Amino acid sequence: MMQRLIQSKPELMSSTVVVSLTDRGKIASTLKEMGVTVISLNMRSAFSLLKVIFRLYKIIRSYRPSVIQTWMYHADLLGGIASRIANNKNIIWSIRRSKLDHLDSKVTFIVMKLCAILSSVVPHTIVCVADSAFQQHVKYGYNKNKMIVIPNGYDLSVLKFDKIDRNHIRNKLHIANDHIVVGIVGRFHNSKDYHNFVMSASMVIPYFENVRFMMIGRDLDDKNKTLKKWIDKTSHADRFLLLGEVNKIAPYMSAMDIFCLSSRTEGFPNVVAEAMCIGLPCVVTNVGDIKKVVGTAAIITEPCSNEALSDGLFKMLNYSNKHRKEIGVEARNRINTLFKINSVCDKYYQLYYSILNMHKKR
Repeated sequence: MMQRLIQSKPELMSSTVVVSLTDRGKIASTLKEMGVTVISLNMRSAFSLLKVIFRLYKIIRSYRPSVIQTWMYHADLLGGIASRIANNKNIIWSIRRSKLDHLDSKVTFIVMKLCAILSSVVPHTIVCVADSAFQQHVKYGYNKNKMIVIPNGYDLSVLKFDKIDRNHIRNKLHIANDHIVVGIVGRFHNSKDYHNFVMSASMVIPYFENVRFMMIGRDLDDKNKTLKKWIDKTSHADRFLLLGEVNKIAPYMSAMDIFCLSSRTEGFPNVVAEAMCIGLPCVVTNVGDIKKVVGTAAIITEPCSNEALSDGLFKMLNYSNKHRKEIGVEARNRINTLFKINSVCDKYYQLYYSILNMHKKR
């Protein structure tokens, strides 16, 4: 979403600075090609917190940004503190998920609670990606009066089905024409519940000889010993395609036939909306604002349940190709109606300008 937001204002790209607390990742290369300055701080552990805050302080003092927007808990906390030390009060925090659960690290929970405590004094505004995120974080102790909701937005001229891409990817991966590909996308993290996905897939595989499962995202590759162990236990490792992180997701989604979300927690599930733009029928867990995203254009199952997710996959796989395509068309039309990129970006820039105008009046 940050990348799309930057792309929406080409005239501001050269004056935009993106700072990553960790390494660059795939998106950094795209941003640099656009003319955006990208700085990586390569934070590895809590022992480097003070060093990171000091480096952020120096970056803010050097570039003197008009507005600072941070995008997740750790960035909210460290970026917020550094901004205040640098005497920049035009800080926008972002909340990108609905809630934490028992599988989240204690450090993440502590960071979130510190953000809740500081939410009354550090940020000017807190942008939640979903209504569910807003409601849950009020319960966590965030300042309700500073919170607003802006959902993700999508450019349907870019995110669309491409038959040439489909054929190229499937040929490259040796996927036969009659194979049905179930795809899933996202970084390897407890919140995504890939164990649920793998186990649910293993329950479906015996009934569908032609089904394949494509997994895309950071650490979803053969080097991930934990993931490989789960897959090997299914005795169907040949049915899984582990592709890791890719630069552009649309071509790979074009190669899919069904999209799956197995998460135990989300805010506004970005990858589901992207899959809907491509015209993919989806099987998703009931997390965050998923019902507002998919409407009736998906099968919704309970989270953290192999039985529920496998039942959903089984049902979608049993649909005819025609029926799945009809669901996909409904899905794309829904995104086009409710979550167009231009209207969402306008909301962000209206927020930026209102903060700057307020600052000028002072």
